[in-house]
Amino acid sequence: MRDNLNPSLILSRLEGMLTLSLFTNAFSYCLPPIEAEKWVWSERMAEFIRALGYGGVEVSAKRHLDVERVLSGGASNVRGIAEKSGLEIVALSSHFNHLDADKERRRSFNQRFLRVVEAASLLDVPVVVTFSGMPVPLDYLYPYPESNIDKVEGAWSEFRAVWGPLLDFAAQHDVKVAVEPHYGQLVFNTQTISRMFKELDHRALGINFDPSHLAWQLIDPVVVVEKFSEKIFHTHLKDVEFNEGVLRENGVFSVGKWSSAERSWRFRVPGKGVIRWSEVLGSLVALGYRGALSFEHEDPLMGLEEGAREACVFISELLAKLDA
Repeated sequence: MRDNLNPSLILSRLEGMLTLSLFTNAFSYCLPPIEAEKWVWSERMAEFIRALGYGGVEVSAKRHLDVERVLSGGASNVRGIAEKSGLEIVALSSHFNHLDADKERRRSFNQRFLRVVEAASLLDVPVVVTFSGMPVPLDYLYPYPESNIDKVEGAWSEFRAVWGPLLDFAAQHDVKVAVEPHYGQLVFNTQTISRMFKELDHRALGINFDPSHLAWQLIDPVVVVEKFSEKIFHTHLKDVEFNEGVLRENGVFSVGKWSSAERSWRFRVPGKGVIRWSEVLGSLVALGYRGALSFEHEDPLMGLEEGAREACVFISELLAKLDA
């Protein structure tokens, strides 16, 4: 990596193509709770992100955006903050358990999600990122006893019933929904992504491609790009580092704090893990992806600024080589 690389210069060459963005979860994940609470979508946040070298932002609708204020006349102010700093709001993030087994909580979550979709429409934001949801306990994904298989099949019936109206609403508001495959959710790997599109062939439904959630399951992220390129609506940038010794002893389901040496894997800033980023980004570009690349900072070993700057430089350099 060249130490004197200027991400802003590279980003100017990429304008109108891929947008390198920062997901605002970084402020919640990397800062102490008292400090994190001080950060909301504002000129201060926007200027901070732009100074790090990013041209776009993915805003957490749960932590950093007052959705009700947007819906009651505040949309122009939110857009103005981004425009003043030269940022593009590439997505709103709103992760709920849309299939919560508690039907009242499910109703509440999905009503809030619809409000986020409305806010995205008013802000001219093209994508809302979320999870599929999961109505049964996580251990039901393991097919023992075999009765678990029937319960997971029932979960797919609920998926169709719940998500059909949500997607219709999104389409009416010209907003796309990017479901993030994530272990612990009904949709978490290549098999379940395929099943999702089989259950609901809807123009508003796509995926948020986060290679880190695939790589720790030993899935090749490039395969997912090749199989679902036309349905990748958004992309997260996050790497995975394995501790090979612990992996051989305990497999991928070891426990402990993310920084603990007892874990077999942990999330890292792009370039510090096993993901072959030149292949991943090359595949995305070759197959026509021109959406956002949103850095999600969940590296337990790097601070907010350090990790965000390093990710920006690393990805910018790769994109320059790809002439993306």
